[in-house]
Amino acid sequence: MRSLPQSRRMREIAQESALFGRRSFQDHATYAARSLVGMVLDYFSHTEYHPSPHQVEKDRSVFFGLIRCREWMVIPAGIIIQFCYGSVYAWSIFNAPINSLLEPNPDKGGAEITFYIALGVLGFTGALFGPWIESSHPRKSGTIGILVFYSGHLTTALALFVRMISLLYFGYGFVAGFGLGIGYVSTIEAVSKWWPKARGAAAGCAVMGFGGGALAFSYINKLLIQHTSLPSTFFILGSVNFVVMMFCLQFIAPPPPGHNLDGIQMVTDKDRVRLRGEESRMEEVNKSTNIHSLAASLPAVKMPLAEALKSRDFWLLYIAFMSNIMFCLVVLSNLPSMINRLFGRESEFPRDPPIPAYIAVSIEGGFNMFGRVMVGLISDNIGRKATLLILLLTQIIILICVPITVNNGSFWWFLVLIWLATICYGGGFGMIPAFLSDMFGINNMSSCHGIILTGWSIASICGGLAFTSSINAHIKHGGKPYDTHIYFVNFMWMLALVILGFFCCLFVRSSIRDRLFPALPGQIIRMRVFGRVFRVLRTYDTGHSASGECASSGTEKSNMCCLRFGKSCRHLHFEYLDKEEEQAAWEEYLMLRAVQSRLMHN
Repeated sequence: MRSLPQSRRMREIAQESALFGRRSFQDHATYAARSLVGMVLDYFSHTEYHPSPHQVEKDRSVFFGLIRCREWMVIPAGIIIQFCYGSVYAWSIFNAPINSLLEPNPDKGGAEITFYIALGVLGFTGALFGPWIESSHPRKSGTIGILVFYSGHLTTALALFVRMISLLYFGYGFVAGFGLGIGYVSTIEAVSKWWPKARGAAAGCAVMGFGGGALAFSYINKLLIQHTSLPSTFFILGSVNFVVMMFCLQFIAPPPPGHNLDGIQMVTDKDRVRLRGEESRMEEVNKSTNIHSLAASLPAVKMPLAEALKSRDFWLLYIAFMSNIMFCLVVLSNLPSMINRLFGRESEFPRDPPIPAYIAVSIEGGFNMFGRVMVGLISDNIGRKATLLILLLTQIIILICVPITVNNGSFWWFLVLIWLATICYGGGFGMIPAFLSDMFGINNMSSCHGIILTGWSIASICGGLAFTSSINAHIKHGGKPYDTHIYFVNFMWMLALVILGFFCCLFVRSSIRDRLFPALPGQIIRMRVFGRVFRVLRTYDTGHSASGECASSGTEKSNMCCLRFGKSCRHLHFEYLDKEEEQAAWEEYLMLRAVQSRLMHN
């Protein structure tokens, strides 16, 4: 029998061993967590494609090395690939047949959810794989996207053959959505990089094909359903799309090194022309000439991805983008049922609508396709932020007018408003890659684009499910499918979201000038309104005139408003800068930056 001291010593040794074990586990867990965070940060820090000299030479030719690569080739190839991916937009044609096949009561729905899952997975896949897409060859990422997209179609065909709706959600929702996210982002990134001078139009052309998918596949899907079974329809669609996309992918290659500006341009071409003009008028002042030459030759600003994602401008743009697409995203998958319930055979006065629902969906796809190119081209000329503000303001007006047309039974006015909103919807997708490239640099475009597409995912999942669930719950509790008030409720929360997006867009500092524009002491807020800078300053002054007017250290300005409050004579200055004042402040900043850059290099 052990003595008491020995037993006590053994207990102490056991406690020390247990404490050491706990500390070792905590240390290992902390090390693993730090390693994981480090790996994630490292993954999102490398967003540049670095080809070898051999790969650069190889990329001078496309289609298995048989054809010399030209920049125009990526446009038709990208359009056709996006066109095949855009078949997802015609999913609404499948809702009724799939519900009839899989559900005892077709009115309950269920197939509609597949569309929301696919778009939801698309966005999160783009966010997760954005850095990998940016740093990989476009044919590599494109091939993986096409293969996974094809696998989703085959899984969907199997799900319909065995009549298993959960497998349908997995096959088309998750698998096809996964391939869609990789292929969508990689194609747009490859096309945009070839056209740095017209990036909005180039990206718009690429995503035009995605919108055109709804236009063509509305007819194609309907014909296939009429002449073959649903499983065969998805097998045929997937196989044909796979062959066509793989063929077109062979014409896509990255541009040669140096084709794009490595960073964000500090001085635009317009500024360079004006600076050169000033130099010619100020030749007698050598100092000014040298400073202007320095400012005109400033290097581009390189912005790390982490800094881009932490900026408030990115997240304000995120909200504005999500607000712009919410309304039409919901309508896209529900337009046939809305037409039938509000104006067709399921309406209060059953009748045939003036045009079949599938034709309305096809025309909607045409407007979607047109908006992507037109808005992208417009944004190249009037600016990205101004274009997005116009799109959001247009949708605010449309959402106010749509309930009026529904209440009055105006079928054609309803469709016209939906088609106009579809232009805004497609335009947002066509413009956003160029918007992100201008703000954060071409090397961050795919990563930022992938992350901002999660707004597409959230809008499709939350918006789509909220709309569908509210309609189904209304019918389940005894409501009629043609009751308009349930639609009005949905239109109102969409209107509130679009208004929020409009105000968020107002505060986006879309240009490098807006983000680097020097802030004055006491500045509270600064924003650009109709092309001019508006800012609010807080100042303190111990002396003021008897009339209560603000004291100013400089000359009086007609564009400054001042409010005084408190015993310490605090003032709020509201300034609306003239173009000349803004340009003078910006030139002063450029000169300081140029001198600093020259001193660092010397």
